[in-house]
Amino acid sequence: RRSLFFLFGITEDEVEPAREERAAGKFVAPKTFLDTIEYVRSGAFGKKGEFEELLGSLEGNSGFGQGDYFLVGKDFQSYIECQDEVDEAYRNQEGWTESSILSTATSGKFNSDRTIDQYAKEIWDIKPCVVP
Repeated sequence: RRSLFFLFGITEDEVEPAREERAAGKFVAPKTFLDTIEYVRSGAFGKKGEFEELLGSLEGNSGFGQGDYFLVGKDFQSYIECQDEVDEAYRNQEGWTESSILSTATSGKFNSDRTIDQYAKEIWDIKPCVVP
């Protein structure tokens, strides 16, 4: 049976060591990641400089708003390789359609609305804002 999702990136137990590596200045970002940052910085997706705050958060080793806290650079090459698998799977339209239907049908309790609601209550400790 075909996998219904595509997994990429480091595992949970690799997160803290990866952050320590970054803080120590030992992380070397893959060229594809650095090239992508420069492409975004070039103005390809809007005005030049428009994404500096975001791009800055992916650079440096530590400090507020820096140091790539979410380890995007660490996961980037794995994401690119996984995207190649997605592209390959998509070429088989019959299989892609079957997987899409099965994935939706078996998603059960996990959905974005429920997940955001759970995060709001359990992690962020915020209350919903009622919109009239």
